[in-house]
Amino acid sequence: MRKRFLALGLATLMAMSITACGNSDNSSSSGNAESETSAQKKQQQDLQLVESGYSISGSDSDIYLNWGATVKNPNEDDAMEFPTITITAKDADGKIIATEDQTLMYIAPGDTVSYGFVVDCNGQRPETVEIKPESGDFVDISSVSCVASSELDVSNISEIKGSYDDTNYTGEIENKSDTDLDSVAVTILCKKDDKIVYGTTTFVDDLKSGDKKAFEVSEYNVPEHDSYEISAQSW
Repeated sequence: MRKRFLALGLATLMAMSITACGNSDNSSSSGNAESETSAQKKQQQDLQLVESGYSISGSDSDIYLNWGATVKNPNEDDAMEFPTITITAKDADGKIIATEDQTLMYIAPGDTVSYGFVVDCNGQRPETVEIKPESGDFVDISSVSCVASSELDVSNISEIKGSYDDTNYTGEIENKSDTDLDSVAVTILCKKDDKIVYGTTTFVDDLKSGDKKAFEVSEYNVPEHDSYEISAQSW
């Protein structure tokens, strides 16, 4: 009888030992998975500001800041969802005159896109302007309708200067991707001595795969410049 109890006790201890070992292995596997996930997150790189610039226009109570920026997603595998460009104008004392967040839609892995628009400076002329990018969310490219800018071909562009300080920009955009797009953002950047001095953006709607559409943008009081660029991104 005593031998039977002794054998039963030994069997119980062996079972507990095996269970403990099993738990230890699971904990180690879980730890490894978490480490791999953490390492992957560390490898994700923030949105990069390639170039930016601006000009100030208007007088009296109507002061406007026309800005333009080019940003890059340096990640090879992850797209960026809802990245943001923040524009902040300050006076000579460092006080904020105006600030605005411009949210983009998607930036494909390794892609570079541009955007430009205007900020109302509330009747004050800025002394300094900061243009800062934020990455937004990192997403799998296969899970979103994200088209690389290289698949949106901009051609036949023209800059037509009018008689009343107006300038028209025209061209055509072709969707060379396999994806039908509800909207495409078309951005014009004007440069002086290779530096951005003006930016504006318009939209072309319902651009299906393989289609080509014409666009026209009318702007007033565009500052002096010696070159311009027109690019597109899915929206």
